[in-house]
This record gives sequence, structure tokens and C-alpha cells, in this order.
Amino acid sequence: MGGPVAARSDQAEVVLAASPFCFFGFDPFVAYRGLAEAGIRRVEVPAFPASQGIRWGLTTFAPELMADADVAALRGHLADLGLEPVTVAALCDVLDPGQADALGRRIDFAARLGASTVIADAGQRDPDAERWRRAIANVRALGRRAAAAGVQIALETHEGATRTGASSRELLEEVDDPAVGLNYDTANIIYYNDDVDPALDVRTVADRVRHVHLKDTAGGRGEWQFCALGRGRVDFPAIIAALRAAGFRGTYSLEIEGREGEDLNRAGHLARVRESIEYLRQIGLIGAPAP
Repeated sequence: MGGPVAARSDQAEVVLAASPFCFFGFDPFVAYRGLAEAGIRRVEVPAFPASQGIRWGLTTFAPELMADADVAALRGHLADLGLEPVTVAALCDVLDPGQADALGRRIDFAARLGASTVIADAGQRDPDAERWRRAIANVRALGRRAAAAGVQIALETHEGATRTGASSRELLEEVDDPAVGLNYDTANIIYYNDDVDPALDVRTVADRVRHVHLKDTAGGRGEWQFCALGRGRVDFPAIIAALRAAGFRGTYSLEIEGREGEDLNRAGHLARVRESIEYLRQIGLIGAPAP
């Protein structure tokens, strides 16, 4: 059983978390037990709309159906495993006014859980100037709601307005709200683009990054080849250096979603998580396991 992951002693504490998607296709509580066994102490909680759960074949928590007692029970289950929820993966589209209520509920859910960050999506830019103005106003309203709840919104680098660091920066400057930043997914930049190097791309937006998904890929655009960290194309030392230079102090979260066509058991996923944690030690992001 792995010891707790330790921050480096020669710098501000590194917040390392992990998503249950590191055990892609498994129930979240199976994943949480595996992450705890690997020494992870902070985790993401999936709470995206049911339609997305169906689309990706993933289990998600439903804030709409959870009373305060249910949220407390979830928090208690995680605490029993030695885990702290720090991120809620909402993945609602902030640019779609029809999803504002759902995202608002997930902001409230994060606050009740004690999580600091809500990950959301940003869809395509609307060519209609008036509709776009209303969409930006909607994002600002969500930012105010998040700030009032004591959490922040981090837009995922996904297909759409946040496809790259440069396009994400353009959107964030239009929104101009300190409660709305970026979740920089290191492998999504490759998955959604041709010939974009995340080690260079991250520099265009590093000062607006609030959360990071540590993910590697051995593939190219549209290829689901998310391998253990250090086995793919992503230059993590360069990305981490750029984030540190910009003053990043947020959460680094493992999101190792696996390779298309593979069928790993729980032990296989656990081995991949452990290998990735060891890689992070080798490059100096985290220290040796705490005793």
C-alpha cells in the first residue's frame, strides 16, 4: 500500500489530486479506494449532467437529487478512505444559458462538499453579436455566484472556445472575472488540435490557469491513447516550469483515461497511477512518500 504523496519541502506545497477517471469505466468508489491505496489524498468528484454520463459511459453524482445529508454522507465516505474532495467536475457549458441552472447547482454542491474548484466546459463561439454578449454576461453571473460560494470556475481545454491556450485566453479576457479561469488539460491540447505543443501553448495562458489535469498521450488528434505520465508526448517539466514562472499555486490532478480498446482490471489501473506518481517524483513536482 503506497504512502501518502508528499509535497516538496523546498517550495510552496504542491496540491496533487486525482480524478476517478484514472479508473475509467469503474464505479467512482472503486476508483477512490484505488487512489487511496496509491497514496492520493485529494480527489475530484464527477457531477456532470446525466446526458454526458450516458455519452461517455461514466457514473456521475447528481447534485439535483442530493440533500444536505447526502452530501455529508459522501464527504464522510471519502473521509473514511482518507480522501478530501477538492474539485467538482461539472462540465456544463458556461456559454449555454440553458445550462446555467445546472452549473449553479454544481457550484453550490462544491461549496457544500468543501471543494475549491468547479470544472466547466465552454462551447463554440456564437457568431451572432447579441447572443454572444448575453453568453458572456451569463459567464460573469456564474463567476459572481461561484465567488459568493467561495469556489472558482475552471474552464476545461476542450473542443470549442477553449481548444487552445490562446483561444482560452481570448475568452477569459472577454469574461474578465477573477473567479473564472482555466483548467489546463495537458493532453487535450494534442487530442483536439493538429501540431499544437502544450509545452509552448501553455505559456500563452499560464497566468490564467487555476487547475491542471495531468494527462499524457501517445496519440495525436482524435486518438484516445492516454498513457501513464512520462510515456507519451507531453513535456511535463516544461509545462510545470511555465506554470511556476506564472505563479501557479492551484491543483494538479491526475486524469489518466487509458487507451482505446484496452480492458484493464483494477490492478492494471492502479499500476498506471503508481507509475505516474513515481514519474512526478522523478521530475521533482512532488517529494518522496510521507512516512
